[in-house]
Amino acid sequence: MVQVSNDSVSSIQGVVNEVTKLSTSLGVSSKDLIQAAVTLKQANLSIEDTRIALGALAKAALAPNFENFKNTTEGAIAILNQFKIGANNLESALGSVNAVAGEFAVEAGDIVEAIRKTGGAFRAAGGDLNELLGLFTSVRQTTRESAETISTGLRTIFTRIQRGNTVNALKE
Repeated sequence: MVQVSNDSVSSIQGVVNEVTKLSTSLGVSSKDLIQAAVTLKQANLSIEDTRIALGALAKAALAPNFENFKNTTEGAIAILNQFKIGANNLESALGSVNAVAGEFAVEAGDIVEAIRKTGGAFRAAGGDLNELLGLFTSVRQTTRESAETISTGLRTIFTRIQRGNTVNALKE
């Protein structure tokens, strides 16, 4: 953690204490949490946002629909950066992903892949996270195409919609 952070040793110790607390109280692997902390710091999160995000990730690890801690961490970073939500809203966002994956014929890992590949273009086109969850889930449940295929298609559509000449052609 010290290698990827310019924060004081006492600030970093706060993250280590959080890892210990989460690991013992929730039973989440401390190794996974430390790796997530390093990844979050490398993604430019503050030490406080890293600590908060670790709590959200630890709770997500207990949810039945998240299978891969590393993938969930990468998805969390995509959610934070692409949809501009604060770390204190990450738990709610991951809860939404878990709820959708539990209710519909879509896997949390596929939703995370869609967020990573399509989120930026979708957000730039004016959409929010819950709208993307609904759109992706609807297409995935209906077509059973792969997450990669759907995400690439949606990203292409949203990128083209933002072009002025595409908007004009659609109006005509």
